[in-house]
Amino acid sequence: MTNLQLARQWDLDWLRVLVFGVLILYHVGMYYVADWGWHIKSAHTSELLQNFMLLSNQWRMSLLFFISGIVLAFCHQRMGTWQLIKAKTLRLFVPLLFGMYVVIAPQMYIEMLDKGLITMSFLDFWLAYINPNTSLLAQYQTEIGLLTWNHLWFLAYLWVYCLVLLVLTQMVPLRPLLAVLKTKLSAAMALGVAIVTLFVVWFMLRQAYPSTHGLFDDWYNHGKYFSVFLMGYIFALLPHLKASVVRNRHSLMAVAFIGYMLILLDKHGFLYFFSQHFETNIWVRSIYGMVVCINHWAWMLALIGYSAAHLASPNPQLRYATTAVLPWYMLHQTLIIVCAYWLKPFEISPGIESIVIIAFTALGCYWGFEVIKRNRALCVLFGVSQQDKTCTPKTKYQTV
Repeated sequence: MTNLQLARQWDLDWLRVLVFGVLILYHVGMYYVADWGWHIKSAHTSELLQNFMLLSNQWRMSLLFFISGIVLAFCHQRMGTWQLIKAKTLRLFVPLLFGMYVVIAPQMYIEMLDKGLITMSFLDFWLAYINPNTSLLAQYQTEIGLLTWNHLWFLAYLWVYCLVLLVLTQMVPLRPLLAVLKTKLSAAMALGVAIVTLFVVWFMLRQAYPSTHGLFDDWYNHGKYFSVFLMGYIFALLPHLKASVVRNRHSLMAVAFIGYMLILLDKHGFLYFFSQHFETNIWVRSIYGMVVCINHWAWMLALIGYSAAHLASPNPQLRYATTAVLPWYMLHQTLIIVCAYWLKPFEISPGIESIVIIAFTALGCYWGFEVIKRNRALCVLFGVSQQDKTCTPKTKYQTV
């Protein structure tokens, strides 16, 4: 590695926790948003929700991968490569397996109930779900049967990216490369490289490889997310880049807002003159791609800049939330789907129903983590560090 010593950046912890909070709200929105497929859907759907959800789905997961790349660089300063590979496997792959076998099963069970495809008990379904040779629901099976990861695809991708990048660091001499980048790579050049890289990925892979979250056939997402992850790792090792992002955060936010407005205008048909030529004119398609890519990076960097400027201090609540964020992430979508399915027969107004679902999910995640942190086996299964003080019965930080 390098001899650069990286201090803990609390603003990134804040930002990661907040983005995962947005993710919970986003998945509640998926139950209600019109025309976007999800595991179950409300009878009351809204096209208006698309406008709000488009705001974050341009950058939300990319920002999490970017922050994860930064965190990996921090960890690599104090841990050897193979030690870090072992640690990431314990923190990501073990929870992924547990999540697939246990946490995700109720999601698929309820989805199949909701579609009227099964009537069996959950236990009978679960025994078929974990059996790779089952004949149940053949149309929903993959090479491993019904077993799936649903929203936990992020853990699978992040684990693979960590392994790939850590192996690459053993093959590429980082110190001389960083020495060159520190003196030759300006913030403007770095932003240009980031935008052009994403544009090439968008232009070459987006249509050929639509998003699947299936790992082995998801090349557009890999091109996008791994490049962002790699850039996060490099970003952590070049402090002058972050300093520039903080200085230019207002300009970045202005560009991000303009990009979002252009995307909304196009969605509602106000840019028809351009959109009608999207499939046939390479220049029009390139303009669209560049707007998407600039918008993508502007939002991510603006949020990095604002968090660094305003959220740079730790507190007990942040320490608690940082430890709780992975269990919350693992649990939240199952809780949303369970609650939404239970409430369906009551035909509650969507406004009240959505509040109940959010409250149920938040309380379920909170109490779930309170149970998890008091049991060392559950700490391992949910990716909570054994060294963290919150992973004991007598934790210092008891409230969010």
